[in-house]
Amino acid sequence: MEQHLRVVPSAPAAPEAEALSRRALGGDRDAERELCRRLGPAVRAFARRRLIGRAAVEDFTHDVMLTFVEAVRAGRIEDPARAAGCALGICRNLARDRARIRDRRREALETFADPEGEARLPWEPMLLDPARLEDCLSRLTSRDRSVIRGTFHDDRTDEEIAGELAISTGNVRVIRHRSIAALRTCLENPLSWERP
Repeated sequence: MEQHLRVVPSAPAAPEAEALSRRALGGDRDAERELCRRLGPAVRAFARRRLIGRAAVEDFTHDVMLTFVEAVRAGRIEDPARAAGCALGICRNLARDRARIRDRRREALETFADPEGEARLPWEPMLLDPARLEDCLSRLTSRDRSVIRGTFHDDRTDEEIAGELAISTGNVRVIRHRSIAALRTCLENPLSWERP
């Protein structure tokens, strides 16, 4: 990764980068911002080689930098000299995860599509009213909504959600199970103002 960073004009020299990384890992937020600013062009270059469209590149870069900052603040980067290598590792892992999700979706479409290209699902899709779903979600606690959002929207692991909420992974699974049951009950039954 350091070779890759040398071709970026704003990339720091190795000793300066290590000093900057040490300060960032020590909790210096200004050093953290500067480190992210300097790593940003390399992360964007990685994304541009794999993604089409500025929005997709910026979205990928944002996700990588967010994960990198989380790693810095959690003290998961043990060697300050390897901070740039950690950013590259995050790029690779995120790209691999996204490719895996894309491949699963493609396989599902191939499995359930008929020759004319229309999807034939072996289950009846549930058509949701967005306003009703929003109302049902608002009935959950903030922690319950965080677990649901982390699982189904952000595609985060139970361990990541547990770390963010300072609870056990078992508790994450219980909260998710109960929240889904509560949402199902809410969506299947009439709301209070809909009852005759």
